[in-house]
Amino acid sequence: MTTSTLRRTVASVCLAVVTLALSVACADNDSEPSKTTLDLTVSAGESPGVNPTRVTLTCDPPGGSHTDAAAACVALAAAGGDFDKLVGDPVAVCAQIYDPVTATATGTWQGKTIKWEKQFGNTCELRAKTTPVF
Repeated sequence: MTTSTLRRTVASVCLAVVTLALSVACADNDSEPSKTTLDLTVSAGESPGVNPTRVTLTCDPPGGSHTDAAAACVALAAAGGDFDKLVGDPVAVCAQIYDPVTATATGTWQGKTIKWEKQFGNTCELRAKTTPVF
């Protein structure tokens, strides 16, 4: 093998390695951010599944069947995706009537798997602690 043939071979190999490295780096940078897709339900009673009301929520961009997806996405972002840290409506006043409801959230929040369930004394309490998500 002559010196010029060897140089061409080494140059071709180097070019292939650089091209592969750049394509991998670009693929990592071009990937879409992790999406949020949640199934939110509210069921009458102390367990999920009894007469459920169900909506879907997507974020980035906000959407789904949720009536105020944009506000729900903002509230979830402020809580870091933790449903127990939702601010809700701190000035809400609810009657002390026990009529339990169970809220659930399943799906993904920014790529992280979510499976959340919580019981509330009544619908007003649910809204006071989780609005505008539920």
